[in-house]
Amino acid sequence: MMKAILALAFVALAALCASSSSQEDMAKEDTAGYWLNIGNESREMAINETQNQTAREIFLQEAHEAYDKAIEIDPQSASAWFKKGELQIDFLGNYEEALNAFNKSIQINPQFADAWYQKGKTLTGYGDFEEALESYNESLKSNPNSSETWFWRAGVLAELGRYQEAVSSYDRAIEIDPVQNSYWLGIGGALNRIGRQEEANASYARAAELNDEALKINPKDAMAWQGKGTAFYHLGRLNESIQCFDKVIELKPMFYRSYYYKGKALQDLGREAEAEELFARSKELGGI
Repeated sequence: MMKAILALAFVALAALCASSSSQEDMAKEDTAGYWLNIGNESREMAINETQNQTAREIFLQEAHEAYDKAIEIDPQSASAWFKKGELQIDFLGNYEEALNAFNKSIQINPQFADAWYQKGKTLTGYGDFEEALESYNESLKSNPNSSETWFWRAGVLAELGRYQEAVSSYDRAIEIDPVQNSYWLGIGGALNRIGRQEEANASYARAAELNDEALKINPKDAMAWQGKGTAFYHLGRLNESIQCFDKVIELKPMFYRSYYYKGKALQDLGREAEAEELFARSKELGGI
């Protein structure tokens, strides 16, 4: 009899614990943080999914819905608005919705450096360089050690023809992160514009070296081949640059920049007909 009573007690206790656990899970699902985590997990799975495009799109949709749910629960979550905007600009290509999301995030938290930075990148994509510059400046007030922000700031300064200021901004990016090859390519272009050819060539040579180091680690790094080819192109080593762009095309055939720069190299070598074919291919892929 006692065993039967104890068994019933254990059953009741287990049911109570299960009910309590279920209630806790339901309570968690009512928080913005829960859905923000779900969105982040789905976004990460989309990033890691490189083989199945359908699966990748499902993960992105799940992330989008999760961030919207977080915002529905807490419309004042600067992080949820930021993550929604980041997803839009990085994966879905919806610049208008991304800009709206970053603006919402900044309204809630005006010191949110990453939101200002991403807003700047979005405006750069629109070609609104003056306003993008303001956004990068605001971001740097809260996070002055972001090499990426200094780099993108330098880019819009160059677009605005303010090359000396661009050089200073690239210098700051390189000071913070001296092994980022794209920074050396960028400063090389700005130095060229103000007639500092020798320094520009030294910058391109450094970019080529850094890409070589990356290729020793991973010979299939398409972006390292692209960076090396771009550096060689600006150094006038045209045939070597073409070999690099051919490698990019082999590894990443949908990357339009490789076709464009290979076309530029062929054009400089006087091979106009081949160059035009590559320019056309670049446009087909959504590029220049």
